[in-house]
Amino acid sequence: MNAFSALKDELSEKGTKQRNGSRSALVPVLGPPPASMAAAPKTRIDPLVELGDLTRKFNVRHFTPRHMAELSLELYVVGFIDWDEYAMLAFQSELHPDFDRTIGALTGERADPDRPRDFLAWWEERLDFERTYNPHDRRLLDRTLRIVNLFREMDAPTRMVA
Repeated sequence: MNAFSALKDELSEKGTKQRNGSRSALVPVLGPPPASMAAAPKTRIDPLVELGDLTRKFNVRHFTPRHMAELSLELYVVGFIDWDEYAMLAFQSELHPDFDRTIGALTGERADPDRPRDFLAWWEERLDFERTYNPHDRRLLDRTLRIVNLFREMDAPTRMVA
């Protein structure tokens, strides 16, 4: 019997005992992480400096879906976008391996995740679409507008650091 089988049997026995008991609760298998893995204290990030760095690193008018996935994570980590906005930006259908068999088969296009596009124009079109067909979904409209405004700021920053 290997270690994996022994652990599996032990967890199975614990689960059976809990299900047959008077109450059910989650039982941690491992203890808390060691003190060396404790979260480091958060440092304050200057958003203007960070946005300037991202503006120099990415050009939203000449951008690939791969870059958008990378940018969305950086924007989320820095705090410029929330989780829902991150989900809207990070999902790039062309990065999925079955794109050509699914969406591509319907649209007649092949996946080309490394071809640059104008994502600012694309999000502006999406905002117009949402305003036309989803005018009562304020949360979706607000998220889309925040993304468009952020991309506009990245395209033409109002504060340049020399």
